[in-house]
Amino acid sequence: MVEELSHSRWRIKVSHGKDKTRTDTIVLTFDNSKPQSRIRAGHLTLDVRPYVPLPMRCYKCQRYGHGKDRCKKPATVCVICGKGGHVERNCSADAHCVNCRGDHAASSKTCPKFPEE
Repeated sequence: MVEELSHSRWRIKVSHGKDKTRTDTIVLTFDNSKPQSRIRAGHLTLDVRPYVPLPMRCYKCQRYGHGKDRCKKPATVCVICGKGGHVERNCSADAHCVNCRGDHAASSKTCPKFPEE
């Protein structure tokens, strides 16, 4: 198994507001297209599962496929209601997704557009 390991890429961090906390999750890259379901590291046997990164979503317009630095929209859109003029922490409106027009926030993993990206 060690022969198939290309490299250890980075540790996953979780955001809590402006703070980022390191987790115990490490991204490993394997040369084999179908790695084992477990690996041994020293005296430990660890579960391995595929890492699927979140699709890129712009925090300015809330659309998928680009980041806020490349966004062409002139104003920031609320992730919850899809309207401009305020940010999510000040939003009291009903949820409305700008990507599918559904009744959920643009950041929702239940959005039918989410897995397409």
